[in-house]
Amino acid sequence: MNNVFLSEYLFESAPSLELDNTGREKRSWIKDPIVILVIRLILASVFIYAATQKIGKPLLFADEIRMYGILTGGPLLYIISIVLPWMEIFCGLSLISGIFMRGAALILAVFNLAFIFVISFRSVLIIRNEGTPFMSIFFDCGCGFGATYAWKKLIEDALLLAGAVLIFAAPPYRFVFYPRRKRREL
Repeated sequence: MNNVFLSEYLFESAPSLELDNTGREKRSWIKDPIVILVIRLILASVFIYAATQKIGKPLLFADEIRMYGILTGGPLLYIISIVLPWMEIFCGLSLISGIFMRGAALILAVFNLAFIFVISFRSVLIIRNEGTPFMSIFFDCGCGFGATYAWKKLIEDALLLAGAVLIFAAPPYRFVFYPRRKRREL
């Protein structure tokens, strides 16, 4: 498959090609625009779905945040429970459209770091208070996907963090639905 051909039809500007010492194109799957697009669409779908599960239930989401023991109440808890799902939707739409793509990836990377921290913190509290082994900790993290094992959620969040970092480090280009057209001379 010729990635340069696909890049002309799917992206605003194709990334420059690097050649190895034999004159052939160097292939790096991490910098491949198709791989970056797939990662963008996966991240966008995960965060948009998660946001739609929380957006209509801010009080329930605030209760799930309160269970972590970091924020116990007050206006900050309710502001987070209202704003976070909208930020997730905005970032997901940004990743799909390619507009503010790096900013959205940075925000999602920070969110995932925070999610990893709070899930780890809650897991430590459960281990300390209940004596439950780490691999047996099972709870609803509040992400919108239901109850799961803490170790599985930490792996998922680490993969989402890695995807957001890859998008942040990717060359700048936007997904478009038509090839770049030349302007007609008047």
